[in-house]
Amino acid sequence: MVFWRSRAEKKAEAPATAGDEGAAKATPAGAGSRSATEPLTNVVTLMTNRLADRLADRLADVSTADAESETTEKKTANSLAPIKPIEQTHFFGQKRAIAKIRTALEASRGEHLVIMGQPGTGRLGLAEAIGKDVERSPAPDWIYVVDHDAPSRAKSFALPAGEGMRIRREVRGVTAKAWAAFNRYLRSEEHRISLDLLEEEMRYHSEKAVEPVRQRAEAQNIAVVKSLDGYVLAPMHEGRVVRSDVFRALPDSMKRNVEAKITAFEDELQSIVATLPEAEFGASEKHEALLRQTALRAVRPGLAAIKKSYPDDASLAAALDAIEESFMTFAVRGMGTEKAVPSVILDCDDGHFADPSVRSHVVIARTASATDLLGEISRDALGFAVLLPGHLMRAGSGIVIIEAWRLAADPATWLALSAAIRSKEIVPVNAAGVGVKADPIPLLATIVLIADAQSWSKLEAIEPGVARHFPHVAKFAETVPIAELSESDFAKGAARMASDHGLRPLNPAVAPLIYKDAVRRGGGRVSLAGIALLHLLQEADAIAADQSASQIRAADLTEALSRRAEGATP
Repeated sequence: MVFWRSRAEKKAEAPATAGDEGAAKATPAGAGSRSATEPLTNVVTLMTNRLADRLADRLADVSTADAESETTEKKTANSLAPIKPIEQTHFFGQKRAIAKIRTALEASRGEHLVIMGQPGTGRLGLAEAIGKDVERSPAPDWIYVVDHDAPSRAKSFALPAGEGMRIRREVRGVTAKAWAAFNRYLRSEEHRISLDLLEEEMRYHSEKAVEPVRQRAEAQNIAVVKSLDGYVLAPMHEGRVVRSDVFRALPDSMKRNVEAKITAFEDELQSIVATLPEAEFGASEKHEALLRQTALRAVRPGLAAIKKSYPDDASLAAALDAIEESFMTFAVRGMGTEKAVPSVILDCDDGHFADPSVRSHVVIARTASATDLLGEISRDALGFAVLLPGHLMRAGSGIVIIEAWRLAADPATWLALSAAIRSKEIVPVNAAGVGVKADPIPLLATIVLIADAQSWSKLEAIEPGVARHFPHVAKFAETVPIAELSESDFAKGAARMASDHGLRPLNPAVAPLIYKDAVRRGGGRVSLAGIALLHLLQEADAIAADQSASQIRAADLTEALSRRAEGATP
């Protein structure tokens, strides 16, 4: 490599030697002219180490500039405001289905809905989102009181909406305290004295009835003796009962005379004794009345306090009256069983009931069987009957979302649900070994069935005419024309999807890429397959995370598309 320079320039750049240093001292300071005899040339050779140094400096400058340019581009991309998600929580592009779903859920009770569409289009998510947004009047809660005349039956009573849990808890507390107070009375001196008085009264009436016979018999030397088994008649002499060996030694005529008297008094005494059970029954009734009165004094104040909180609720008042009567009946029958609180209500698993603070309760049936839907009457650890509410009861007047394939897989479950829809009533199922029958309660929830063509045809095979249960039908579109869904709207919907699933925001440069991919998958129309889009965004989000990017960028999405095309995406 050559440079066009003078020899003087070369000499000026050359390293100085000892001789040169001496010559420099001899040369005047201002001498800069070239020697007349010095040959002139413009061709010089640059030293190799000087060339390497200059090239290294140049490459370093270029690398620094490129790095600064790349950093600037990244900062510029990340500084752009991300795509703003749509406000409403639902899958975009389903305007017709959304309108029909909303109309069905706002209709009168009992008008159930089926949503048809292919898996992955967001049917369940859309139904849940719209269901939570729909205003529905709350349903009453319920309490089940065990019938004191038929312990195997539980009567149902409506309670104020949202108050069931509190009222059931207060009733359990009142009955537990009343039972403890009742058992304390049974151990009290007052109760013992009352029993002694009743026993004395019964003995007095018994002796009063027998006394005339006793006096006439003793006048004829016949003794009337009270025994454990009743009364015994025996011959008497000088106020003392004659021994049997002495009686056998008497003459036969005398013995026959005494035996005839005894027989006559026996017949008369038997007719009197026959009336004594009535007196004993009367005393028993008095004892039972005493126990009932004691149980009433123990339980009524607590129940009255609950009733006072709801002065205008006739159904609750009737329920509390039934609880009071059942408590008194079971208190009398279960006297002496101090540890067992009488089961006057069919206990409920309150944690399964709807939260009254929820505007419109939506229950998704993740499991589906007859007991899952209708509820089950089982027994707790103490052996008491307990109600486990099912999906239909938990929803109240809200919405129950069920996937059709779950029902098609178990025909018995569908038939149980179909019977509830027809009768508009919920009847809990009894567990094995439980014989408690609970009164039905109204079915107030709206059932939303998520179905596709295959699962729907299986339900029709189980019950022809299944469509009559679902007057409302909403069909999900798989694709829509490009004219109906713009790139901007599609991008906002995708941004909402990313936000709902905890992904990074979408950079504006992503919009044309995801829209083009959706049109490709839709064969010239915009594909609404939410699952495919979500998987793509999740892959791009993972790539952005590896790059420590704050947004999902075009480069991240491009790489995700490339991986999917190569089959590398899991």
